[in-house]
Formats: sequence, structure tokens, C-alpha cells
Amino acid sequence: MLDLQLKNVKFLLTIAVILMVVGLIYGISSLKGNFYWNQKYFKMQWAYLKTKVEFFVEEKKSRNQAENSAIVAKHAGSVPILLYHGVIEDPNWKPDGVNISLEDFRRQMFALKIAGYETISTKDFLDFLAGRKNLPEKSFLLTFDDGRQDSFYPVDPILKALGYTAVMNVITGRSLAENNEWNHFHLTEDELKKMIKSGRWEIESHTQNGHDFVKIDAGGKQGHFLSNKLWLKYEGRLETDEEYEKRIRDDLAGAKKDLEKKLGVKVFFFAYPFGDFGSASENFPASREILTRVVKEIYPYSFYQARRHDFPANYPGKFYLLKRINVDSSMSTSELLALLKTSQAKDNNFQDHFENNQGWVAGWGSIDFQNGLMLARSTNSEDSSLAFLNGSFGWKNYFFQGRVKILAGRSFALVGRYQNGNNYISCDFDIDHAAVSQRTRDDEKILAENSLDLSYLKNREITVSLRANGNDIECLVEGKTIAKARVDSDFLNGGVGFKTWDERLNNSSLLVKEVRVEKIGSDFGSFRGAIARK
Repeated sequence: MLDLQLKNVKFLLTIAVILMVVGLIYGISSLKGNFYWNQKYFKMQWAYLKTKVEFFVEEKKSRNQAENSAIVAKHAGSVPILLYHGVIEDPNWKPDGVNISLEDFRRQMFALKIAGYETISTKDFLDFLAGRKNLPEKSFLLTFDDGRQDSFYPVDPILKALGYTAVMNVITGRSLAENNEWNHFHLTEDELKKMIKSGRWEIESHTQNGHDFVKIDAGGKQGHFLSNKLWLKYEGRLETDEEYEKRIRDDLAGAKKDLEKKLGVKVFFFAYPFGDFGSASENFPASREILTRVVKEIYPYSFYQARRHDFPANYPGKFYLLKRINVDSSMSTSELLALLKTSQAKDNNFQDHFENNQGWVAGWGSIDFQNGLMLARSTNSEDSSLAFLNGSFGWKNYFFQGRVKILAGRSFALVGRYQNGNNYISCDFDIDHAAVSQRTRDDEKILAENSLDLSYLKNREITVSLRANGNDIECLVEGKTIAKARVDSDFLNGGVGFKTWDERLNNSSLLVKEVRVEKIGSDFGSFRGAIARK
């Protein structure tokens, strides 16, 4: 009897063990695809705690080293947008000009936070552009492209620890495609939903399938999907204009629909792949007009990477094409902080004796600073140079004056109402004439010109000035007006700069000793006289 009972107990225990094992296997199987039950998730929680402690130590060290000084709260006059791609954890990774190491990214975010920079939402940013909301001076929008896992998992713990937020621009044909759960490079639908739920991430569009290279001629040459016509192999021709527009429209609209339907979000922004809004087209230059028009019809706003001759930050106004600062392994933390500092909107009562660089940027050519002087010059491959003052985009009516000397070449200009390298007005000084010019992307025209003997300007230090007041532009040498004209109403704001040029390559240079700018409406006359006598 006892043996029978023992057998029954063993049998029941065996059944119980089998059921437990089956239950355990079933439970593990059920949790296998669960976002909160995987190695990556637990690694993120550990990284968050570690980052929190590391930042506390770093912040305390910085606070102890800093001088105690009163901080005056200011409103932002401009807001930069930072762009990152992959954040690489592999210690053996080699810089590739696109991504950044986790160590460098963490260092940059720590430095920004300690310096007082805070992230904003896309709604805050749009309210700022529309003039509906004031933002703290050190506000920025943080964005990532491509919807990559390596720009979420290493990054999210840092955002959480610092109280930062970010925008992820997603390639929906990769992240939201069917059977994408095996994809270990792009984020999946489930991961994107968890990002949204965290409150730290917003999701926007980076095309459906438009981030690819496609064949654009019979020889198999590759080009960007959105800015080129496809080569139709079996028909032996390129797409027609109509076929091109339909293809890109379907892709752009499809990406927006994917995100809104599958993730339940409203999509307002589109990030151009490679920052190419038609400017890098290989076989269809007209793509610029068509592509930007189609994008604008589908998305209220779009992102592109700021070019060398652009103001890097964004200013209030009715803009739909927004600039981003591309950050990769080539940009150090100190360089990033310096760029953000000089990108802040400047007061247009400004002076510079070039003891250090207050934000002058070489749109092309080169600039150097030494002994209280700025040298702007062309290079071996260029016949001209242009230097503009970062942070001056919002300036409107002002008197701009510089003490300069021509070192090489026959021509130079004071640049005013500078918006980018394709849009500005200028006072042009040549050895035999002076002129007021207006430049747009497709056209450069002389608005007023006077034949004068200005040969005495060369190798002599002189004071030249540009007065911009409403539509009126006035050019002066040593306080004397030598040309004036009226400009289009598209040029009622913009910054200041200098330009050099010559017929020969690497043969134009201008030495700038002093710069003064004063807002018209202050003591304009006394200011002009004071600098002219120097």
C-alpha cells in the first residue's frame, strides 16, 4: 500500500515537473518578442543608472570649477537643430564621416546640459517659428535619421538621465515593412511604439523607400532616388517628368500614411535623405523645383543639412525648409559648443576688433585670424572668398562699416542682407567702378553702378560702409556716398559679410581690421563719423 502511494506521489511530481517545464518554455516563448523582456532593454536600464551617476559627478565637478556669476535669462532669437545618425558602441569602430561613437555622443550631451542647453519639442519649435512662444536662449531640437536601432538603444538612457527629448526620422519601407521583426539594424513597429510611449521620442518621416540609390542611366550609374529620374531598363529610357513626379509623390505620401496609420501619430516633418532636396541631382536639375513643391504639398515642414554658406540655426518666420547641423565623428565637443554659441542671434549694435572669432564663417574660400585682424582670401581652386557673421540673419536696418585693406586682386565687396551664399546684396568696389548688386540663386544683377577711379584703394587702409534701411541700400567710401539703389522686398533682412574676387584663382585677399554695425534709429551720424576718422 505504501509503495503504491509512493508511486502515485512520484507520478504526480513527475507530471508537475513536466507541466512546470512546459509552462516555463511557453512563458519564455511568449516573452521572447516582448520589448520589456530582452537583453537590450535590461542593458538600457543599467546604462540609464550608470549615466545618471556619471552625469552627477561631471556636473558637480564643473560646478565646483566654475565661477559664481549671475545668469541672466534671455529669450532665443534663433534655434539650432542637431542631426545625428548612428551612435556606435563598438570600441573598434573607425570614424566614417557619418556616425559618432557613444563615448563622444555622451560627452557632447553632458557638455550641452552643463552649459545650460535644453531640448525642445517640435511643437515648441513651430510655435517659436510662428512667433507664438518665447524659448530660452539655449534651446535646441535634437534629431536622428534613418530609424536605426543604434540611434535609439545607446541614446535613450542618456536622454532619460538628462531629461532630454529627440525626434527620430524613419524610413518606413524598412521599419514598418511586413516581417521586419528579424531586422537588427532598423527599428521595428513595436520598438517605435515603445519610443513614443516613453514620451522622450517623436517620430517623423524620412521617406518610404526613397533612401536608396537607383540606376539613372543606361550604363548603370547610381543616383539618389528622390532627385533623379530612374532609368527604365526594359524601355531603354529615363522616366518622363510625369512618371518622376508620380513616383516621388507616391513614396512621400506613402511614408506619411504608414506612420500615421500604424503608429497613430500626426506627421508634420520630412527629412530629405542625404540632405538632398534636388541640389545634388545627376540627371534632372528640375527635380529641385518639383521635389520641394511635392514635399511642401504633403509635409508642412522639411529638414535638410545646412551647407557651408548657410546660417546654421533657424530664425522666426514663415519657413518650411529648415536647416540642421550635421554632427559626426569629425566634430569635437568644443567645436559643437562654439558653433552653438556663435549661432545665437546677435544684437545688431555690434563691433569686432578680431581678438577672437565672434562667429565669422567662410562661406567659401578661407578666413584666418591673427593679431587683431581677419584675412579673407580665395584658395587654389577658387577665384573668390566670402566671410559672413553667424547670428546676424535677423538683422534688418543697419549701418555696417569696416576698416579694410586689399592685399591681392582687384575687387572686394561689403555684403549686406546676407541670407545664404545664393541670396544677398552687396556694395562692390573695383579699381574702376562701384556698384550695388543683388544676388539670388538664379540671377545676379547690378542695381546701380558708377564709374570711378578707385585704384587708390589698393594696399591702403580705408573705411567702407553699407547702409541698409528698408529697400534702400547705400555704399560709402571714407564716409562719402558713391552708389545707392533700391532692392527687392525679399531682401529686407539678413546679415553682414565680406567678399573678394579676381579673374585668377587664388589671387584675391582682403585684410579686415575693424567692424562696426549699428542699428539705424540710434545715433547714426556720430557713429559714422567716429569710425571714419580712425
